[in-house]
Amino acid sequence: MSEPSYRLIVPQANRSFIFKYEAFDLANRWHYHPEVELMFFIEGKTRGVMGEGFQHFEENDLVLLGANFPHVLQESTEYSRMYPDCKPFGLVIQFTEDFMGTDFFLKPEMQSIRQMIKKAQRGLSFKKDSLCTAKDLLLKMPALSEPRKFIALIEVLQILAEAEDYSYMTPKNYFYDYSHDEDRMRSVNQYVYDHFTDKITIRDVASVANMTETSFCRYFKTRCNKNFSRFLNEVRISYACKLLKKSNYSVTEVSFQSGFNELSYFTRQFKRIMGVPPQQYRMSMKELS
Repeated sequence: MSEPSYRLIVPQANRSFIFKYEAFDLANRWHYHPEVELMFFIEGKTRGVMGEGFQHFEENDLVLLGANFPHVLQESTEYSRMYPDCKPFGLVIQFTEDFMGTDFFLKPEMQSIRQMIKKAQRGLSFKKDSLCTAKDLLLKMPALSEPRKFIALIEVLQILAEAEDYSYMTPKNYFYDYSHDEDRMRSVNQYVYDHFTDKITIRDVASVANMTETSFCRYFKTRCNKNFSRFLNEVRISYACKLLKKSNYSVTEVSFQSGFNELSYFTRQFKRIMGVPPQQYRMSMKELS
């Protein structure tokens, strides 16, 4: 198998961690990212490459993947043939090891969670018998307020850290090191997150990465499987979603507040990334609240 690509995780504007409750993305390439990832399979069947081998997943399976652990989910041919209109559905939580501060997991109370995250460098698969309490919490999380989601995440991690019936997804001698590009990509990410409401040029980010513009474009595309402008638009649209949900700004104002200079371009990009126009997105969010 070829080298996995680096996956840029676009932060969610109102959270310190990523929380997704949706159909799994089965169009991904084999990839890795510095975020720890928890996947809980609620409905459907799928398979995936985890580290160096194939794994099959179904309802109530739960896995925890350490930072930079290479993985990808793929379509289950048998399931998609039987249920062509049903996509495997579940919950994904992604967080960096310092998302609560650089020393949070170094606290004595966090020792068991810290040890579990270290074990997750080999990928952890938790047995269904140990998931009753964790499952209940996970299923409640979509309806919780943001502070309570945060608290529930710590509770889930503690439950998993205390579980004894889990298995490793890779052998003991499995080794990978895809962290060599991490400092460079982190610098680029941080620059974008700090300046996305301003004008950002390829020259700007190439300078941050200490590369020529041509080399940076090639590097970014190779590592992330998308060009830089796509990533920048995703970050801006993520912020626009927050403004559409939380503010009374007009769509035009949201466009400019999010770093776009042209309303028509903003509208096109929003629909391409989110699947619906900005105004429709705002209306659907109001109906849900």
